[in-house]
Amino acid sequence: MTGKSDFQESETARLEAFSDGVFSILITLLTFELKVPDLDEAHTSRQLLSALLARWPVYVAFLLSFATIFVIWVNHHRMFSVIRRSDSRFMYYNGLLLLLTALIPFTNNILALYIQTSATELAAGITMLVYGSIVGTFYLMWNHATADYQLLKRPAANVRIRTVKSGYIIGMIAYGVATLLAMVIPSVSLLIGAFMVVYLAKLKYHTR
Repeated sequence: MTGKSDFQESETARLEAFSDGVFSILITLLTFELKVPDLDEAHTSRQLLSALLARWPVYVAFLLSFATIFVIWVNHHRMFSVIRRSDSRFMYYNGLLLLLTALIPFTNNILALYIQTSATELAAGITMLVYGSIVGTFYLMWNHATADYQLLKRPAANVRIRTVKSGYIIGMIAYGVATLLAMVIPSVSLLIGAFMVVYLAKLKYHTR
């Protein structure tokens, strides 16, 4: 049984603040790929528009990556709104979550560069695999925090433990399917990824 000394009542605020900083940096890194087209010759507005439209893979990858990081932050914030303390395992799970989220700028670059090539399948598959791993880590965090209500605020009965857990399970399954589909129909795989952003954004952690 976990001893009282293993819990750190004041660590949740620091943990959330540190995580928020990481999320902010990662979103900033995504914008580095939004570069202005460099037209060497004399150019017109039509040529500039054409060059901008030609970079549509960059915009698609950016929107999906930005939305995913944002919904990760939303769920992280909502989870911490019902958690009052942390322990070592929970902090390491949170570290794993940040590690996997830090890969999103990398997968964003892969999508932007290869979404129009014959490597689209692998690019989409890697992206969905990373996203699914992030949801899996959320599941580990939530499962640990809610075991015997050990890290939850009181009254714990107001927390939607099973609903959130089911949401994470559905998310893992959906991203798993998307990863497999990426090898056959990458466009459908990416659509599933976009749908999951909307689905995960609606997860409610509190009954109120």
